[in-house]
Amino acid sequence: MAAEPTTTTTTPPPPPPSVYTGSGDDVITLDRPAGVKIVKFECPACTGNTVLKSNGFESLLVNEIGAYTGLRWMDVRDGSRSTTLTVTATGAWTITVGGFDMAGTSDGAMSGSGDSVQIFTGNSTKARITNNGEGNFVVHVISVKSSRIALAVNHIGGYEGTVPFDGPALVEITSTGDWTITPS
Repeated sequence: MAAEPTTTTTTPPPPPPSVYTGSGDDVITLDRPAGVKIVKFECPACTGNTVLKSNGFESLLVNEIGAYTGLRWMDVRDGSRSTTLTVTATGAWTITVGGFDMAGTSDGAMSGSGDSVQIFTGNSTKARITNNGEGNFVVHVISVKSSRIALAVNHIGGYEGTVPFDGPALVEITSTGDWTITPS
């Protein structure tokens, strides 16, 4: 009796990040496949109002006064698909749009400065979170187990507290200063 043929399926690697550059106001047409995207927006010499919007569900990704550099997530909700980004800026900027490989990854404590997207690979039910920024501090958590988006923290200024944190999770941090997240 002949051996049955075997079938090997391989998943193609994600496309490399797309990089867009410009100066001033512009509308970018995205060339990314459907699915969650991580967006890095850099406008280090901007003055005035610096804004980055998508035509997807998240819509307002960045709204700062002056220079900005940070990571944001996009298209995290089922069925959401951004096809354009609109930039309002007074200086030269760079936008990099990619996948999960652009996020930081940790199975323990995480720390950083400014806006960030992190992947927490460990198990947890809560986290001790601190922030030393003066502006709005927001932490959103998408649990891998439930796929729910939870608003873990929404506070103006410095913050220190323990909140529910269902890990493993995708985490988006909005901060004007240094922050730490210690899941347990």
